[in-house]
Amino acid sequence: MSRMNRQTTPSRKTVMSRLGWLALLLLAAGSLSYPGPANWVVGQVNELTGLNIPTINKPFVLGLDLQGGTSLEYEADVSKVAPSEQREAMDGVRDVIERRVNSLGVSEPVIQVTQAGDAWRVNVELAGIRDVNQAIKLIGETPILEFKEKNTEKPRPLTKEEQDEMDKRNTDALARAKAILDEARKPETDFAELAKNKTENAARKIDGGDTGALSAATIAGSKDLQDLLDTVGGLAPGAVFPNVVETDNVYLVVKMEELKDGPKEVNAHHMLIGYQGAQGGLSTRTKEEAKAKIEDIKKQATIENFDSLVAANSDEPNATSTKGDLGWFGTGDMVEKFETPVFAQASGTISEVIETEFGYHLVWKLGERISKEPRLRLIEINRSVPTDFVPVDEWKATALTGKQLQSAKVDFDQQLGSIQVSLQFDDEGSKLFAELTKKNVGQQVAIFLDGNVLSAPVVNQEILGGRAVITGNFTLEEAKLLARRLQAGALPVPITLVAQQSVGPTLGADSLTKSINAGLVAFLLIAIFAILIYRLPGMAAVVVLVIYAALNAATFKLVPITLTLSGIAGFILSIGMAIDSNVLVFERLKEELKSGLALEPALEEAFKRAWTSIRDGHVSILISCAVLFWFSSSLIKGFALTLALGTVISLFTATVTTRTVLRALAKTPLAKWPWLFLASGKK
Repeated sequence: MSRMNRQTTPSRKTVMSRLGWLALLLLAAGSLSYPGPANWVVGQVNELTGLNIPTINKPFVLGLDLQGGTSLEYEADVSKVAPSEQREAMDGVRDVIERRVNSLGVSEPVIQVTQAGDAWRVNVELAGIRDVNQAIKLIGETPILEFKEKNTEKPRPLTKEEQDEMDKRNTDALARAKAILDEARKPETDFAELAKNKTENAARKIDGGDTGALSAATIAGSKDLQDLLDTVGGLAPGAVFPNVVETDNVYLVVKMEELKDGPKEVNAHHMLIGYQGAQGGLSTRTKEEAKAKIEDIKKQATIENFDSLVAANSDEPNATSTKGDLGWFGTGDMVEKFETPVFAQASGTISEVIETEFGYHLVWKLGERISKEPRLRLIEINRSVPTDFVPVDEWKATALTGKQLQSAKVDFDQQLGSIQVSLQFDDEGSKLFAELTKKNVGQQVAIFLDGNVLSAPVVNQEILGGRAVITGNFTLEEAKLLARRLQAGALPVPITLVAQQSVGPTLGADSLTKSINAGLVAFLLIAIFAILIYRLPGMAAVVVLVIYAALNAATFKLVPITLTLSGIAGFILSIGMAIDSNVLVFERLKEELKSGLALEPALEEAFKRAWTSIRDGHVSILISCAVLFWFSSSLIKGFALTLALGTVISLFTATVTTRTVLRALAKTPLAKWPWLFLASGKK
């Protein structure tokens, strides 16, 4: 078999289809990397069609050396921490600093813990932060862990001056509300527009004070709403309530926008006879005894004596006082076995015996109605209240702090197997914790770290011995994070600022400009070299390099990768690697053409024979990058990361993109001139 027959070449249709997919990939990656043209097109489409297609707005994330910022270095004193716990303590300190940094609004902060011998340091790089003093003040304080209890102290009475000021403010507020009411009641007034302009509830401005349709369940769940509807009840749809409604916090101008029919509701009284084993029941009677009892009561029951029978016999708590009154209820409020027969029952009758999982029931159905779902519009004018003058803190500090906490670690409940966080206090802390829990049985005790609530568990009983657990629906990672943060607030790991560096924006911009210029020069020189030496395949390699650069830039934005000078150096170096793969293929192509193969089989053979060299070269680089990344500082990590990313993309562009472009060129009339494809003209 001749060598010419060993290779098969894809059809023209297949090659052109792959070329089309590559063009789409270039368009997508290019638009993300340099969105200017794409956003211009989107803007034109939006203007012509009235659509609101979002534009591409995904910037590069620049590191400290490119956009400027602040670099801080802290030394940690771990002399009072056991060597085996030092790493955990420093991880906790890093977490605390990271949360503090996040409050500065820093994107992609770099916070690293390093160890040199017995010394531990924390390096913090805050790109874009110019106020060094603010960063130092925020970061450089030792974490504070506090245990607080609910503040039950009544606020002090207002002084005469404060009371007079509050009264004056409320008089003015009421006058404003009355003026708005007068305007709202004018026939020509658009209430919704008035609400947008006048209400002092910012959330209500957008929808013109519209509450939406208020269902029975919504009204029943809000006492304020129920009180309001009791006040304005009977208001006709479209009417404005003639008086200003006063609540504890606001003056209200109210309009009944709509009053529509809701679902059917039933009003009923019932009797429950439970038995042993029924849900929620404490009765000791058997099921047969319960059945016999309620059937006997059924024989005696009339409308006139029903309430007295309920008071004397029902097992429902408080039946003596409530007479089994269920009030008005709709479908879905009761269990299905109960409400289905009751809704079907005639008003003014007593039901047959109804069995549910709670026991046996008799029901006196008083009536039924179609519920109403009002829709209101509200204009709210704020009232002043005493807490505006005498603020009340929800939590009160105790003597128990992180100083008394010996350890916090992840634990598991021995019976349920659930994840929890266990706390262990020292002797002083054990006494304080016992006193704290004794005072707050059934109440919450909150754990604060740096003024923020970490957890607020409810105390079930007095806790002695200085050991407690925090339970909850923790995942393992959440429990580890909580334990680490508690530990960071508890352990005495003071940090001292030992070095600071401020990188100005001018220096950063200058570095970025030089880096971009270096990349363009590298690209230009490589392109000239490729075209001069490898002719048409060299030009194809240049096109592939454009795709390669676009894919890299798009990946930098999507991941995102924080670009630093060393990272850009890694990218520029990877450009050389990308062209190197093409060089291997082109040199092999020369040899295949020289041996007498036709152009297309020679291309396939060249890629096949060059593949092992390309693969081994890329794998070697990736191994080096992995070693650099795991065993080096952040400066080298950035270099290793971008070089590794460029190597992976280079493998794709060399084996897929270059091959597809050359296959496409080989199927054009240019194939009539083999010289363009590196053929020497000698056989």
